[in-house]
Amino acid sequence: MFARGSGTRWGLAGVALAAIAAAAVYAARHRSSAESAAETAAAVPVGVTVASVERRDLPLTFDASGRAEARASVLVKSRVDGQIAEVAFAEGRPVRKGQLLFRLDASVFEAQVRQAEGVLARDQAQLAKLRADEERNQALARQGFISPSGLAQTQADLQAAQATLNADRAALDNAKLQLSFTRIEAPMAGIAGATQVPVGGAARANDTTLVTINEVQPLYITFPVPEPQLASLKAAAGSGPVRVTAVVPGSDRQVDGKLAFIDNAVDANSGSITAKALFDNSDQALTPGQFAKVRVQIGLLKQALLIPSQAVENGVDGPYAFVVDAATARIRPLQLGVESGSQRVVTGGLTLGERVVTSGQARLRDKGRVSVITATSPERQP
Repeated sequence: MFARGSGTRWGLAGVALAAIAAAAVYAARHRSSAESAAETAAAVPVGVTVASVERRDLPLTFDASGRAEARASVLVKSRVDGQIAEVAFAEGRPVRKGQLLFRLDASVFEAQVRQAEGVLARDQAQLAKLRADEERNQALARQGFISPSGLAQTQADLQAAQATLNADRAALDNAKLQLSFTRIEAPMAGIAGATQVPVGGAARANDTTLVTINEVQPLYITFPVPEPQLASLKAAAGSGPVRVTAVVPGSDRQVDGKLAFIDNAVDANSGSITAKALFDNSDQALTPGQFAKVRVQIGLLKQALLIPSQAVENGVDGPYAFVVDAATARIRPLQLGVESGSQRVVTGGLTLGERVVTSGQARLRDKGRVSVITATSPERQP
């Protein structure tokens, strides 16, 4: 019984040793296959794009999204009640200051002018008679044919007639002014919107909006400034005009403007402050209400060493980049400065003219082979 049990134990031990040996062989073969696959992968060049390290001035900027708005917007209204007799402008087109926009039916106002002119003529005649009476009574008073009180009454009547004549002239001026209000002219140059009241419609004094005119030359773009950028922006504004560049929506065209306004309080909800930049907009490329991306320049870094921001990778030991030498990419630790736009300042780890990988890093490893697809230079900011 004892010998039989001992043999069984030795048999089980042999089976276990055989299983361990088989596992070791499998692991060795698997490891060999993995290493072989890795070596094969390493032997295949990875397609990458590269950019050369440059030294130049770097504008220090931040980007924001803003909205274009008219520098001034006027709601054109009638100053008198009347019926629209003519619309004298083209909707959506530029108008000049003083250009006729609407003409009201002026028949009632013309009648009022004629009436005021008639009253004035009547009272002028009355005044002329009273002046003649006053001169005659003066002569009679000197001769003692009229009492002083009678002369005084004549003089009082003359003064009252003169006051009435002054009131008549004022009434005539007012009637003519009301008549002039039947011509509704553009208060400023700008772009006219849609007509709100057609020909035959009624315009009510200081109530009905007839058309809206927007001043778009120049034009504002309003945008939020992040609170961390506020101090730098104020410092830049204190040293001179601050350049603001906007991208025209729907195109790659850029237009230049300058900072015109910084609000006086930070929004507690958004953590930003409102600013406005003024753009000439002489070609009317920007339209009120449009969204536009803006880039605000708050400084200039002289002769900085630059690489594209997409070339920078972050590892456990800090930032690094793949530097291409011939057909090999090597990891290079970096010391970095500020980032502005799509550019990153390098303060250590690279030298002028070296090439860094800007795309394809995910498939790269240190000392891996590469095939350069394209070579680019760091993007130059406007």
